[in-house]
Amino acid sequence: MDKIKKFFEKKKADTKFKLAGEGHKLNETVQQPTVNKSLIHSQVRSEASTSAAQQQAAAAALARLEKKKDPTPQQRSAAIIRAQALKELELEKQDSSNLQKLSLSEKTQHSSNELAVSGVYYKCPLIGPEVLPKKDIEKRIKEFLHQQLEDEEAGLTACLVIHTLNKPPEKIQLCVETLYRYLDNIVQNPTEEKYHKIRINNKVYQERVVQLEGVRQFLQAAGFQLKSIPNAQQEPEDFWVLSNTQQDHVEYLSNLRDGLISAEPIRPELDRGLQILMPSQAAQRVELPSDFFWLTTEEIKREQQLKTELAEKGLMLRTRAMRERDEKAASRKYRFTLIRIKFPDGPVLQGTFKVNETMKDVRLFVCEALHEPFIEFNLVSPAGMVNQPDIQDLTLLDLQLCPSAIFHFTPAVASSSGYLKDELMILMQSM
Repeated sequence: MDKIKKFFEKKKADTKFKLAGEGHKLNETVQQPTVNKSLIHSQVRSEASTSAAQQQAAAAALARLEKKKDPTPQQRSAAIIRAQALKELELEKQDSSNLQKLSLSEKTQHSSNELAVSGVYYKCPLIGPEVLPKKDIEKRIKEFLHQQLEDEEAGLTACLVIHTLNKPPEKIQLCVETLYRYLDNIVQNPTEEKYHKIRINNKVYQERVVQLEGVRQFLQAAGFQLKSIPNAQQEPEDFWVLSNTQQDHVEYLSNLRDGLISAEPIRPELDRGLQILMPSQAAQRVELPSDFFWLTTEEIKREQQLKTELAEKGLMLRTRAMRERDEKAASRKYRFTLIRIKFPDGPVLQGTFKVNETMKDVRLFVCEALHEPFIEFNLVSPAGMVNQPDIQDLTLLDLQLCPSAIFHFTPAVASSSGYLKDELMILMQSM
């Protein structure tokens, strides 16, 4: 089992090594690192220019910083952006028409400035830094696994292929159980020749094994060869035949057998699509793309219109059964939800979540963006809901935080230097 764990750890380590980039000599000049572009892959660019008042506020903030220690370029940029955000926050408080919640688009086409997020994207750290649509990242995972089948650990990679590239889970489970039994019989009875052959036309093999991707590579890595040999009726028939039953190979088969059980599928991870917005940007970008919904835009509009009409006619005296039915309908309607966190100094942190993720996931997302991740804070919704411990494990769908929601970040102790990491504040400058 340790061998299996080491194999998967090695794959992760190899990936991290490749992502680290080229090496450098100790005496060479090293350029300043650039901002990681994958963090802002799904950010929508804004053409709005900074107002004169915002520029003055930024300059004043910069002058105050320069009176202290000489700031780094990164600190200087972050300070300018924070000053802009504070100015916008003051203007926002004076604007009674500020939108409180994101809405589904009423148009079929949008400019990039109207969309709250350009789409839903995924990543897979094991294979690289790319952030892509789900179909594209799944294609990259498949390509990665097939490339790995060419190395010396092809057997363990084939285990990953079987678990990752096949559906549904029930079929995968039956295949794994059958292959496990093939190898276990050999490990337990290495001299029993009847276990050294697998008949291709065997009903169990045909129904449970042959159709799944990765099976051929797995059997070949185990030492089986495809041969045509006489059956009981002396007619030629295709078999997988194992010829090597030496002790060291039996030990290898034992590891491969365990690998079938230990392997877990490589799945794409939802990319948060992290954005840091100015208050004015957050007010402008209020439309959600169709990726966020199971239903079409037209179906959702029709349903919303019907509910509005019923409410106006006073027909929405909802029973418990009706509420439960609506909750079930919501689970079939929403796929993702867009969460925004408004900070006291102006910036708005935005991220995409699956509807079955929890408030604990939202809180972790916020902590990872903070300059000081261990400060005490609450997230308060406009309706007054606070993320108390008793709701941490409830899903965003259960809390009716779909298809979007806004929280206010309320720290236990106010900060005069901002809350978000400087590198995230600088991302906002490029939008």
